[in-house]
Amino acid sequence: MNPKSAVASGMLTMVLLGGCPNPSRSQLQEQPAPPAAPAMKSTPAALSSTPAPAPGKPVTEGRLIDSGLIIETFATRFGKKDLKQVPSEVIDTGIFRYVPYLTYETSRGELNIYGDPQHPAGVEIGIYAGKTSTKEELRNLMAGLLQQAADRDLVHSLSLDEDKLERAGLTFEVTPPTADESYGGWWISIYDAAAIDRARASDAELKTIAVDAPPQKDEPPAEPKKPPRKSKNADTSDRVYIPDYSREEGTYVRPPL
Repeated sequence: MNPKSAVASGMLTMVLLGGCPNPSRSQLQEQPAPPAAPAMKSTPAALSSTPAPAPGKPVTEGRLIDSGLIIETFATRFGKKDLKQVPSEVIDTGIFRYVPYLTYETSRGELNIYGDPQHPAGVEIGIYAGKTSTKEELRNLMAGLLQQAADRDLVHSLSLDEDKLERAGLTFEVTPPTADESYGGWWISIYDAAAIDRARASDAELKTIAVDAPPQKDEPPAEPKKPPRKSKNADTSDRVYIPDYSREEGTYVRPPL
């Protein structure tokens, strides 16, 4: 794939904190015991223990840790000293097309949080160059963002080359550098596809929360150059999301001046 400016910046350093009356005993004695319910063979036990999200909230709710802890975990494992929030380029192709997101980078990798930062529809971690051991480290990091053992097991089972699995409304995916939507990076992502669709910004919202990308500095990069995540064939100018956008009552807004 919501905090105001102070909240978005604060995510870098703080962790957000992630009928009928009972019958009497005589009544119980008088009622015959009900027959045992037949076993449900169509629903795996692992799925039956997955709580439903609150109405209107993505399936990630209650299964991923909250955004503040996601950022803190990424920073701790992948470089807290050089962690920085950077402009998030407007993606106009693939599953995350026109979904606003926040981007945090270290010298070792990149973290993207999609949709409403308070209730993210998806999270993605990637690298533009790295050994197999680094990819394994990222897979372990992603598993650590999940609260359910069955979800963590599924992440550990993902192939590092390319894979896509689903469980109880969540998609777990590894995208290789050769994929059209990878823009030269290797990515591991977890997202609620339906919530991602709902999180797409309208043309009117994009005019509010997207601005022209800042000019690139003429400095030699310490790491391999990061390709733009924007489609090369698009007619629109390069744009980035403002870093302190929020979503209120289903609409993306920018903070008041």
